[in-house]
Amino acid sequence: MRIKACCLNSLTVAWGYCLAFVGVVMQGIDAIADVLGDATFKDQLAAAIGDARTVGRILLVVSIVTIIARVRSIRKAA
Repeated sequence: MRIKACCLNSLTVAWGYCLAFVGVVMQGIDAIADVLGDATFKDQLAAAIGDARTVGRILLVVSIVTIIARVRSIRKAA
């Protein structure tokens, strides 16, 4: 119930939060790889998706736009 209330009873807002979480993780992937001690992980990730920081920033922007649009439509309906 607490998670549902945090997401304003909206799956779209929950999806926006998930995108934001993944975006933050993608921006910090270099530090995570260093902590894990896997030097090839960064290279493998770069080959698969490109620059992880750029992907993280794009995901954050998409999540912000998604959450704002949904909250705006919720407020109009109320």
